[in-house]
Amino acid sequence: MSTVLTPDQQLGAPSKVVTYPAEGLKYLQLETLSGNVELIGHDENAIRVEVFASVRSLLSLFLYQEPVTEFPSDINPLVMTIVGESLKITARPNYFNPYNWVHFHRTSFRIFLPPSLHSFIKTYGGHVRLQHLSGNHKFDTWGGHLLLLHSEGNYLGKTMGGNIEVAHCQGNIELSTFGGKVTVSDNEGSIRADTKGGNVIIHNHKGKINGSTWGGNIEATNITGDLECSTSGGNVRLRHLNGNIGASTRGGNITAEVTSIHQYSWFDTSGGNIKVALPLHQGLDLEVVAGRVRHPRFQDFNGYSSRSNLRGKLNGGGPNVTIRSFGGRVTLSQYQSGTPAPAPYSYVPTDYPRHPFTEPNTPTPPSPTPSAPPPAVPNNHERTPSPFSLEGMLIAFLFCLFLGYGLSGVVYFSLEFFRSHNILSTGIFFSNIANSLGAWLALQIFIHFLDSKVHFPWAKYLTVIGLTFLFVLSFQTVIGIFYWSKIPVASWPSNVKSTTIFYLILPQIVSCAYLYYWQRTRQITRKISEQEYQLLNLEKLKTKAQLNALEARINPHFLYNSLNSIAGLVHLDPDKAEEMTIQLSKLFRYTTGRTEAYSHSISEELDVVKSYLAIEQMRFGNRLQFKVEVQPSLLDVKIPRFLLQPLVENAIKHGISQLLDHGIIEICIERTSSHILFTIHDNGPAFKEEIASGYGLRSIREKLQLVYGDKATLQIQNSDHKAVIISLPRDHEWTDWK
Repeated sequence: MSTVLTPDQQLGAPSKVVTYPAEGLKYLQLETLSGNVELIGHDENAIRVEVFASVRSLLSLFLYQEPVTEFPSDINPLVMTIVGESLKITARPNYFNPYNWVHFHRTSFRIFLPPSLHSFIKTYGGHVRLQHLSGNHKFDTWGGHLLLLHSEGNYLGKTMGGNIEVAHCQGNIELSTFGGKVTVSDNEGSIRADTKGGNVIIHNHKGKINGSTWGGNIEATNITGDLECSTSGGNVRLRHLNGNIGASTRGGNITAEVTSIHQYSWFDTSGGNIKVALPLHQGLDLEVVAGRVRHPRFQDFNGYSSRSNLRGKLNGGGPNVTIRSFGGRVTLSQYQSGTPAPAPYSYVPTDYPRHPFTEPNTPTPPSPTPSAPPPAVPNNHERTPSPFSLEGMLIAFLFCLFLGYGLSGVVYFSLEFFRSHNILSTGIFFSNIANSLGAWLALQIFIHFLDSKVHFPWAKYLTVIGLTFLFVLSFQTVIGIFYWSKIPVASWPSNVKSTTIFYLILPQIVSCAYLYYWQRTRQITRKISEQEYQLLNLEKLKTKAQLNALEARINPHFLYNSLNSIAGLVHLDPDKAEEMTIQLSKLFRYTTGRTEAYSHSISEELDVVKSYLAIEQMRFGNRLQFKVEVQPSLLDVKIPRFLLQPLVENAIKHGISQLLDHGIIEICIERTSSHILFTIHDNGPAFKEEIASGYGLRSIREKLQLVYGDKATLQIQNSDHKAVIISLPRDHEWTDWK
């Protein structure tokens, strides 16, 4: 790919050179029917257009090309005009002129332009090469290669069959080819590369990258960030990955070496084998399903393991790792590297100014004065009518025509077969049924028993064709023995041989068509499932982060007062200071070092509360007494961690601290028919309005909303019996985000 010739290397000196001042210009629009296009960014505030034109003649059998220095408007017109903010260049031979019927013109361009200009490039038969550019660029070719070097910005390009190479670039890039090879190396940013059959090679990338191919292999090395790749039958080989990884293949094998995982990784193959070297020293949530799962002995694993299944938490849990092979083997191993694993990388994209990829046909009006954005319109989930599409209407009409005509034909001719007294009609009817049954049996056997064992797409279709032919031939042989053999030869039509061949070929076509439909449907379903899985992971991580934030805000509230009390007791009562230090250490052992789970039992929550109250009782002395009442059957019920301690702290701060003596805190936990009630009562002054809406109670409400949704409530009671009452549903199913 890097050996693609540029225009001057092919033809020598340019045929024509024109320079335009870049002042006031924002866009370059170029279209050539046949020829290469090369854009090069330079520091001058001017656009230099070099034209390389040539012609081949039928007299030389199109083997030799001759330079062209003139561009007659009736033969090979070259138009370069400035329209508004755009420089438009067009090179289209006039094929209404008989001269061009025996001559082939080719017009290539090399253009030097300020890097920030936007461009729209189209060639129907040449290569496109861009280097040292920025801004926004859209380009496509029907058969040439695409080469993007040392550039930054936004790029959208496609080729109908050429190769793609992207090197030393930074930005948002989306490229596609219908069969060529894709090479991406030494880049940073967000890149999406798609090929309908070639291989995909990725080296040294930072950021987000998505590579896909319909049948080629995928190779990726030294990726830092987010990688997603998929192939319909090829193999996937990944090395030295750091970040989030997703890889899938329909039949091929997957080999991966993962340095570290940020949030998730998934590997999926339909029948192939998977070998993954993971950072097994890292905390992971593992889910592995295959025909056979092999893994080393884990030192710290909590979960389920069998011959074909592995589910659980490794080293306390962490990023999600999902590996699936439908029928193949999965082998897990420890990633081995001579250097320490780098820290997980989180890509922060550069905000490149985006320009809509639509060609400007009229001068761009001056920017209007900035104004306030329009008010947001509420989304009532009303579907807007689809825009008018002639193509869509035509497709719908043809679909209804063929389906309606086909079904009507089936019904009509089936009835005619039975009404007719011709002995051949009945035989043809049963032959059609036999063909359909043979195709159906072949597909069912392949889908349920052979699909996972056949890896290559072409082999899948050959297998289905062979099975269909075998079943159809068997059924037709049976019909021939018991039915056709009894019909006199004179009754057979003259074209029986060609008709028989058609009846034998048609079931194969039907089987292949259904196999293609089934594969595409399964692929789309799998992609949807993968996206749903990733969305669930992101939602889970969001909830985990929110709970972490709430917990971190609450824990330090009482620390400073406790340390001040300990400092005051060190000289007055050393034994009491020691006991208070032990209780404080015990309390923080609960909060920091015990577990990463976001729920624990009511018994464990009460241990936290009692340790906290013991510390506060040393501070307040006889001014504070507390009592805890709980039904024994509720001690093992799970609730969010640190649900009660902030409420007790609130009761002391705004209630007990206002009393001179005889402060009482009562905690009562009881069960009703559908809920569990937590009541925290103190005999201090009634709650003030600002306390009821303060941060402490608000953070508890946020935690209840995150975990229980609308099923849990927090009420403040001031009259008669001052208390804070929490009501939790009894039937809540807990999921700990570890």
